[in-house]
Amino acid sequence: MDNPLLLGGTGFAITIALIILEVPVAVAMGLVGLLGCAWLIGGDAIISIGSTTTWDSLTNYTLSVLPLFVLMGNLASRSGLSSRLYQSARTLVGHYKGGLALATMGACGGFGMISGSSLATAATMGRIAVPEMLEANYTKSLASGTVAAGSTLGILIPPSTILVIYAYLAEQSIKSLFMAALVPSVLAFALYCVAVYLPIMLGWVSAPSVERSSFRQRLAAVLDVGPIVVIFVLIIGLLYSGFLTANETAAIGVGLVLLYGVFSRRLSFENLLGAAADTARTCGALYLVVIGANLFNFFLALTGVPFTITTLLDGFVSNPLLLIIVMTIIYLVLGCLMDSLAMVLLTVPLFVPIVQAAGIDPIWFGIYVVMVVELGLITPPVGMNLFVIRASHEGLRLHEVWKGIIPFIIVDLIRVALIVAFPMLVLWLPLKAL
Repeated sequence: MDNPLLLGGTGFAITIALIILEVPVAVAMGLVGLLGCAWLIGGDAIISIGSTTTWDSLTNYTLSVLPLFVLMGNLASRSGLSSRLYQSARTLVGHYKGGLALATMGACGGFGMISGSSLATAATMGRIAVPEMLEANYTKSLASGTVAAGSTLGILIPPSTILVIYAYLAEQSIKSLFMAALVPSVLAFALYCVAVYLPIMLGWVSAPSVERSSFRQRLAAVLDVGPIVVIFVLIIGLLYSGFLTANETAAIGVGLVLLYGVFSRRLSFENLLGAAADTARTCGALYLVVIGANLFNFFLALTGVPFTITTLLDGFVSNPLLLIIVMTIIYLVLGCLMDSLAMVLLTVPLFVPIVQAAGIDPIWFGIYVVMVVELGLITPPVGMNLFVIRASHEGLRLHEVWKGIIPFIIVDLIRVALIVAFPMLVLWLPLKAL
């Protein structure tokens, strides 16, 4: 294939096809990148490129925060913090109409922060929360829609592995991105509450209240969830204070969760070793993905694909709103085919230079990207989260899941429209910290 541009386009299409066929993202991107580079510059050169890329990926300062945040999440999970968060929320608000749905969304957000994957959150919470809501006579569409949409919350709430990887790819500050994510995270939860309560108020779905817990049970739930809230507030407060870097804050977070697990006697030595092993596996997979993405992006740069895409979108650079609309459509289509991490790795290196040329703030764009890639995962008919929820419970039918997700899609589109119309919703905190 003598035309490098044609080779690059073919490589991009093959990578997407491999990901759709469930080949691991790291393997798909790395393999196509290596073979493409070998075709263009020869086999000897790729040995040097592969070793340099691997070293640069593993020693990058921005990515060094990943193991700490992942370890913090695994320690929290092994200490039972995530499961108690759901039970405490259920005890405190479950007796209200729609209270179980609110408790589920809160638990999905917490689990998503720990797992770093909306698909994993959907699979786990689908098995836990959907049966409980159905047992309480919630409408199937409301139960499934709540979990499918709630599973996307944790990816935006700091600390977010997707935002860390975006910071690396776009060469932006992790702290600024975490600050920028705070207001959209609160806005997301508030709008999701509207998406739960409006269909209930209009009588479209059923969400009976459950038996009210006793005062002693509610007090115990407050005390149980207290350490979680304190740790989260301390971590976010330290991060936003400006006195500590993201790496230092993550290290303190690991220490706080470890101390909680030890002193509460909920973290055994066996669980500690398990958390360390889980962290090694997760981070190993993430770093492999980053190495594969870097090899793939180097291959694309050799073929000139990024420059061609920039040229093709030059007409949109003078109209940032139209550019954002086009990118939103692209992300919604990709959300039908792959998970959020794959979408970010494939598109961010191509899109960031274009949005910067259009005068769009890359910090704002990072929050926008996380929001729309997650929206793509819940958009019918083939959003991946919807199929995960459907597979997690035998009694669910796909059309019920589609019906249940519609109110959440509407408020998600409203949220995207709000940050487009009012960029300071995203940029206010990062600018204030300067």
